[in-house]
Amino acid sequence: MGSQANVTTTDMELTPVRVTFNGADLGGTLGNVTVKMKYGLSDILADQSGKTVRNRKTSSFESSVELEITQVLDEAKWKVVFPHASLVGTAPNQKIIFANNIGDSQIALSHLLVLHPLSKDDADKTADFNFFKAVANADSQVVYSPTDQTRLKVVFSIYPDESTTPNRFFSYGDPTIIGTAASFSAAVPGGGNVGNGTVTGIAVNNANTKTETITATLVTVVANGGVFHISGSVSGPLGLATVGLAFVSAPVDFTINDGATDFALGDSFTIATVAAS
Repeated sequence: MGSQANVTTTDMELTPVRVTFNGADLGGTLGNVTVKMKYGLSDILADQSGKTVRNRKTSSFESSVELEITQVLDEAKWKVVFPHASLVGTAPNQKIIFANNIGDSQIALSHLLVLHPLSKDDADKTADFNFFKAVANADSQVVYSPTDQTRLKVVFSIYPDESTTPNRFFSYGDPTIIGTAASFSAAVPGGGNVGNGTVTGIAVNNANTKTETITATLVTVVANGGVFHISGSVSGPLGLATVGLAFVSAPVDFTINDGATDFALGDSFTIATVAAS
């Protein structure tokens, strides 16, 4: 009698998935949702052995997601498929305008794409795909037929998330699992600061903190207070922080405190943050 392989059926899967892009559920899909991933390898050769491959080294990484959206009467879904087109109007009265948007950046239009197997409870993220910088290729077709359901094909390209070192593309599994927690350095006052207030209560977020420099710059002078503009070197503008009140944002929280000498216009602080890995 031949040997038998050990089979764990709980590790097998047969399920559709929920597709969420930039926080929005894309609704029904038709057919397979296909995830493609590939490490590119370059041959290592030597003249002494002709074309014999002596080794291969990683030279690139590529990933994409392919699916078909069924809710073709929802113009907001078209905007996902064609990110360079314009969505005009307010639901349910909307339309998509296709223009010659030469020079549009794909990475600037990228967002988080999440695939969640419907065989799992909403709170169970153990089999989730999280693509950090996904954007549709804007290459699709719509076919109307008396017998076949109309759908929009979407091919998402996955770009590197440059907020981490090394750059990352996606994760499979519970996104809350981390190797190294996000961290921060103490706030550094600007060299020309007039005010002698401080920054305390700094907190970072493992899911959203990026490797960047957070800068707080006083834009409104107030006696025994003030208002600071907050910006991240990667995240961009994050809002305004009022002296004495907690500032809360996705990548970082803190409180700017008044000192014995009031802040002057242009006073600043910088906080270095490091993303979780």
